[in-house]
Amino acid sequence: MDVTADAYRWEPACGGRIPPGAVPHGYEADGEPLWVCRVRMYGGVHPGKVRPGFGAAQVAWNGREVSVDEYEVLMDRGVWGIASGGAVPADALPAGREGDGEPLYVARSAVAPGTLHIGKVRSAFGAANIGYGTFEHKVFSYEVLLDPSLSSPPEATQRAGIQMPPTYADFGTEPPRIGNVTVTGVDRASAAGDHLAIGAGGSVELRFDVPDPAVVREACVAIVALASMLSQAPGYAPLTVRLNGRALADRLRIPNGGGLPQRLVFAVPAEELVTGWNTLRIESGADALSLLWLYRVTIDPMHAHDQAGLALERQAIAEPVLRYASGAGEITIFVDRGEQAVLDQVAWADASGAEYAITFEKQQAAFYGWRRQPGEPPSEFRGQLIERGSFAEEARRFSTEEGWSGGWHHSGDLLVAVGVPGLPVTRLTWRDGRGNNGTVAFDDDGFLGTYQRAGEGPIGYRSRTRTPSSAPAEKAPVHAADSE
Repeated sequence: MDVTADAYRWEPACGGRIPPGAVPHGYEADGEPLWVCRVRMYGGVHPGKVRPGFGAAQVAWNGREVSVDEYEVLMDRGVWGIASGGAVPADALPAGREGDGEPLYVARSAVAPGTLHIGKVRSAFGAANIGYGTFEHKVFSYEVLLDPSLSSPPEATQRAGIQMPPTYADFGTEPPRIGNVTVTGVDRASAAGDHLAIGAGGSVELRFDVPDPAVVREACVAIVALASMLSQAPGYAPLTVRLNGRALADRLRIPNGGGLPQRLVFAVPAEELVTGWNTLRIESGADALSLLWLYRVTIDPMHAHDQAGLALERQAIAEPVLRYASGAGEITIFVDRGEQAVLDQVAWADASGAEYAITFEKQQAAFYGWRRQPGEPPSEFRGQLIERGSFAEEARRFSTEEGWSGGWHHSGDLLVAVGVPGLPVTRLTWRDGRGNNGTVAFDDDGFLGTYQRAGEGPIGYRSRTRTPSSAPAEKAPVHAADSE
């Protein structure tokens, strides 16, 4: 969609899918992220928003929200400027256009408490037009996406009434997953699987944006970290945490009984935050004898407990296709019943007669389990995450039924892509983080098994119809009589 020759990257997608690596620019009240998108409709190109739960892009149009299956997603972090009353800053980026060629700009605003929703603006609107709750809302104070080649992020301009978006750095992936964070410095530290390993005297420095400290009121800074063991003895890596130069912790000894990561929480009052960019620095002592392992940093406003954690979980749900390097070659793990849950355990057998059982480590960055080849004893089986994705073209899609009260009842689709490429799965068992679990055996026509939701008894589970996963679901066409 060659609408603008701007410095941002846009990638095509459809059906609510988000291209891997895309950075969210808004969020729902529960912290679920929203991405900027743009769609072709009625002779123009209109900015809107998308998340997997929508199943399509959502665009404000003629007083309501409309769904469009195909769209482009903004991949990069954005630069935003404040505006009101239909005005746009001089360095705003024209990311779309009306049917007559008039430019449209991306806008975002807190259209409802605890949210940051995405829409569009041009001067003739007299406001930003943002869809929310199936309707189009006119919002008179908003932010506009700027041209990054002409602008710089806000340093000291207060965006009154705007909440801090989900703010996090998750070092369980490479590169790390980040939200409202820029990693500005890494010294004597390197990625090490599911964490960042910081050596003696090393540090990592992060910047995060606070539009209005008064809205945050009090920030909750949470750090998940561990001092690595010294052979059989406790590790020693004293931790110092500084926010805008003030020490939240000074040479803190992290308990490492059992070698488990520890969650350390610090309260920061609003007066210690600054409007615009704030700096968080995490240091290991120069006299450290072991490594400081840093897993995750989250920063939440007082009245939105764990919005960063929820956003991270939503990201994992939005990218459920996991590919691992292992002793058996590349392994794909993808089991999706549409329940928006992260897998904890998977076991399967394939057409070669091999059997596998794995349990995921923290944040699915790795797995540990066993495998048994035909005629051989079981052996250890480990895997390291190499890629996350939102969709697996090789997945098999099954239409399903659930058996209860003496009959079979229609249920949602099951998508499966598990194991070594080219070796179909003959049986499969899985459990997710919510406690739901299933076990099925496959034949040429489908599968038969059981399913159990957390806190409920087991029910029958079967399929007799299988269709390619790439076949799109039918959607009603979008219609509107008037242009906007």
